[in-house]
Amino acid sequence: MSGDRYDELMARRAALEGEVQRRFRAHRENALQDVPLLSQGRPTTAAARTRGIHLAADGSLHATLEFTDIHGVTSTVTMHAAPGGEVEEIAAIEPEVAASGPHQAGDESEERLGIVTDLAREHLPEEAAQAFLALLRPALRLEHAGESDPVIAQLGGLPTLPVNSWPVWEGHGPLSHVLSFDCEPVSQLLPELGLPATGRLAFFYFDGTYDNYASTVFAGDPSSSPGFRVLHLHPEESSPAAITNAATPPPPGLRPFNPIALTAVRTVTWPSRETPTAEAVWTRAGLNGPRGGVSAAPVEALYAALWELPGGGYDTHQIGGHACPQQGPVELEVEQLRRGIAGEPFAWADPDVQSTASEWQLLLQVATDDEVDPDLMWGDVGQLYYLVRDIQRPQDALFTWQCG
Repeated sequence: MSGDRYDELMARRAALEGEVQRRFRAHRENALQDVPLLSQGRPTTAAARTRGIHLAADGSLHATLEFTDIHGVTSTVTMHAAPGGEVEEIAAIEPEVAASGPHQAGDESEERLGIVTDLAREHLPEEAAQAFLALLRPALRLEHAGESDPVIAQLGGLPTLPVNSWPVWEGHGPLSHVLSFDCEPVSQLLPELGLPATGRLAFFYFDGTYDNYASTVFAGDPSSSPGFRVLHLHPEESSPAAITNAATPPPPGLRPFNPIALTAVRTVTWPSRETPTAEAVWTRAGLNGPRGGVSAAPVEALYAALWELPGGGYDTHQIGGHACPQQGPVELEVEQLRRGIAGEPFAWADPDVQSTASEWQLLLQVATDDEVDPDLMWGDVGQLYYLVRDIQRPQDALFTWQCG
């Protein structure tokens, strides 16, 4: 979001808030005029309230006001402020009724499972194919939302945070907001992941634009760990007393990314061929290549075919499932970061390292998405990865990033 667009948003928010307060005062004054003597002795039953100002996906702001008169009759008014427009009264926006089942989204998992199964059996010996298929994980692939698509996540834009909680890397600057999503719809669409069912996750990363790329976040440098953050915003931290109503202004000097609404498609993912779990399958089946990092021809052929599948490359936003690295296994990189924090030496080939690295679970993968905002590029068309060992504590996620 450019500075001009952000300033325009904040100006509309101030105008809408001013109109809300004006109508509250008018309602109170009218109540005093209706019962002037009673109001001097004790309060009337007249009341006015709102649940705050809300930012819609199209950039418009709205606030629904609820008025109760001295007779206990309740009425509602919705105030609306579209981008570039004035504050106006519109028909009340009806609250969405929660669906009895999971939030609606696309689902290609059954079709994808059939395709991957056929490819595995085509290229691998049967025992190796079965072992490989046992490693498959469901995931949510995030795509730009169309007009009628359910919005599952927001890429870029302004997050909604508790007061004074924007993450900062001391001595370097504020982190950029990368993506946010509510846990409830994600946990319904992808129960296998095991996310907490409440709250909202907000992902941050110091991408370098703030200090003209003088600082770099790197998994091999534990001192750069403050350059990433995952906030689990619990419901109790999302009350009007603790949270802004519309959007949290960024710290001075930080330009937010342009907002992109994302919908979800449930799919099936496979491990990178160099991950410890996949390497164990190749070793048991005698499918190791002539040297480290090179697999036997059947494995290479399988992954070449998988790469050709839609959404099979490393240009994908994704929640859960297996990461799609652009270089080596991201699980080993975050394990290196974890051990670096603990002050332990790190040896990639150490059996204990390989075993522990297998415990990491991808929480979120964010691809370069520079069509809407040229700054949504990580290095040279790279990807960001947030991984966890305890999915019930997403705020403890570790981070790495790779580019081609």
